[in-house]
This record gives sequence, structure tokens and C-alpha cells, in this order.
Amino acid sequence: MGQEVSLREAYGQTLLELGMENPDIVVLDADLSRSTMTHFFAQKIPERFFECGVAEQNMISIAAGLASSGKIPFASTFAVFAPGRCFDHRPAPAQCQNRGHPRRHHGGGGRQLAPVR
Repeated sequence: MGQEVSLREAYGQTLLELGMENPDIVVLDADLSRSTMTHFFAQKIPERFFECGVAEQNMISIAAGLASSGKIPFASTFAVFAPGRCFDHRPAPAQCQNRGHPRRHHGGGGRQLAPVR
């Protein structure tokens, strides 16, 4: 049986292996590469690693742009940061995917967005 490693270490090593095989794979990280283990990729393939800082919403928009240009982006952050902050830039990736004609529906999501008078 193989050596036991943490899930995040397996993720980082697998990203590196995939990146060595496929030049279209790029990795983005939100200032957590030591925790998400994307530093393995950054050390070996720095030209395809993008450190986006503490700005998950920007990272996801960048990933959408890279994907629309034929790259295969892997955007890495902690699960707690990705869901809410990434909705800040939701229209931008939609415009990229729909050539400037986004098809969206915006609902309140169960919360009051503004006082009703």
C-alpha cells in the first residue's frame, strides 16, 4: 500500500503532475499556496502560476478569462472564502462566456436587499 498523504498534499502533487503533462493547465491561488499546496506547481512551473493575493473574486474572474482563451485553470483557496466573495464579480465571467450578451436572472436569494417603503 502507498504512503499516506493529506488530501491537500495529494491535490498539490497531482496539479504538478498534470501541469507537467499538459501545457494548458494554469494554477491560480489566493495567497494560500503553502496551505493549498499549490506551491509545488509554483516552484516547478512558475510561468503558469498566478498568485492573486487575498482577492478570491478577482481570482475567479481571471480564471474565467484564462478558460475562455483555451487554458485549463485551477483556482485554489479555502472553501470558506470562495462562495460569498466570488459572487461580487459574477457578471464579468458571464460576459466572457456569452460574448458580451449575458443571460442572467437576479433574485433576492431570500434576503431583503433594500427597505421597502
